[in-house]
Amino acid sequence: MDLYLIPGLGADKRLFAKLELGGHDPHCLEWPEMPEGSGLADYARALAAQVDANAPHALIGVSMGGMVAQELAAITHPRKVVIVSSWKGPQEMPTPLRMLRGTHPERLLTPAMLQRMLPVVRWQMGVERDDTALFDQLIAVHPIGQLKAQINACLTWDGPATPVKDLVHIHGDHDRLMPIANIHGAWVIEGGSHFMVYNKAKAVGEELRKALQGV
Repeated sequence: MDLYLIPGLGADKRLFAKLELGGHDPHCLEWPEMPEGSGLADYARALAAQVDANAPHALIGVSMGGMVAQELAAITHPRKVVIVSSWKGPQEMPTPLRMLRGTHPERLLTPAMLQRMLPVVRWQMGVERDDTALFDQLIAVHPIGQLKAQINACLTWDGPATPVKDLVHIHGDHDRLMPIANIHGAWVIEGGSHFMVYNKAKAVGEELRKALQGV
């Protein structure tokens, strides 16, 4: 079956490099350039062109990609949606982030500020020392304007317009960016951080294969 992998904010297909997904056929979707003010539903509509909705498929999204997967499901009608290190709606956001909704903090972001913030961002993401070079490369994939558009889209998301049935949510209990205390109904990866799809790929892959059984 076709698996469409949707990376997180600012990332690309390298995020999934270590995953073992069994006999399925993975396709990594690439983030399109989007204008300022785009919502996650707009990202989903743009990505839909990369999905063969006429063939059986599943959507697997990480972080922002998990949120977009929930919007995309209403368009492509997958057999399964699995989200990793993500949210199912603003009710799962930590309070400090919910308080930023509508304030546009992303407008303050500059390339110089991003560089100064990198040590804190790596800590929040749970990036291990051996993964630092890859993470820094991923952060540099998209122009600062596109990062701002993606951040705003995530912070203003109200949840999927059409709730996804039988959604599987995989989350790490050491996720500092999206703390598990706010997450409901997830399959838990012990010791998993926000970057666990890469640095705990074996454990995440096992849970993904389990979620896809019988699909």
